[in-house]
Amino acid sequence: MKSVSFVLVGLLAQYASAFPGMGNMRKEAGVLPRKPVAEPASTSSSASGNYPAWHPAQKGEVRSPCPGLNSLANHDICPRSGKGYTIPILIDCLKRGLNVGADFSTVVGTAGIASNPNPLPSGLYFDLDMLDRHDFVIEHDGSLSRADATTGDNHSFNQTIWDSVLAYYSGMTDATIPVAAKARYNRISTEAARDPNFSYSPVQFILSYGETALYLSTMGDPITGVAPLEYVRSLFEEEKLPYELGWQPPKVPTTLASLGAMVLQLNAESGETIPEGVILGENSLRAVLIGLNAATGEIENNALYALAKLTGALGSLGGTLKSLTGS
Repeated sequence: MKSVSFVLVGLLAQYASAFPGMGNMRKEAGVLPRKPVAEPASTSSSASGNYPAWHPAQKGEVRSPCPGLNSLANHDICPRSGKGYTIPILIDCLKRGLNVGADFSTVVGTAGIASNPNPLPSGLYFDLDMLDRHDFVIEHDGSLSRADATTGDNHSFNQTIWDSVLAYYSGMTDATIPVAAKARYNRISTEAARDPNFSYSPVQFILSYGETALYLSTMGDPITGVAPLEYVRSLFEEEKLPYELGWQPPKVPTTLASLGAMVLQLNAESGETIPEGVILGENSLRAVLIGLNAATGEIENNALYALAKLTGALGSLGGTLKSLTGS
């Protein structure tokens, strides 16, 4: 899913050489740098009470390409080590940290376990850095804040890429579904044009929309998709939950159903053509995370599907298949 701050001009120029045409995005977009915030290693307090201590990954701790999981680890809501994540651990920490439902935590945790090179002998767990595995269910090209795997670093936060997303929010204080949809689609279009090894199957199509729905939902409202931009930037840029800015986990839980509904809205706003046979929504999101073909319902990833049987991620498989196939 490191402590990140805005890079200096010289470093930004270095990134720009790797991603032509994007180095001056912040100036052109009129997006000002966030004010630096002291990063205490001890528990801080806010008007609403105490919130979990934060510090970036230390020596021996691992992190993922996912800013949400990294933020939870940086606050020690999920294990700070970034290691040994099981389904029960993930259900608990995603609920406490972001009010994410067990249904989503179970399927995404199963996909995480599938990223473990030896999931069965090692005991059905994953470490966050295992999620780096390219196109292995969770990691995908066209990320909102990471470079494609073809560049050699699909793990680290990339300020230049993230600036291209922020450019769409010029002059705005809130992230919204219509703007987030266009920013997401620009990332896909940009990488498809410049990465000769760009990968974008129906699995990546669905997960890419799910990624955007997840940040709008957990940093804002799971129903409206409106999220204060400062909250979103804290999550991506610092990998920090924005308690000190006034954020609290949404009262309405984020579930497969709510994410599926938001994915539909995002797609409608982007205007992107849906892959043939795919019906976007809760069941297509579940399908790709348990190894099923999102159009036919057939098993597409045997290893992942076998794990889903063990973890309970199959859920109501009959309902999922009926929705996917229309029969």
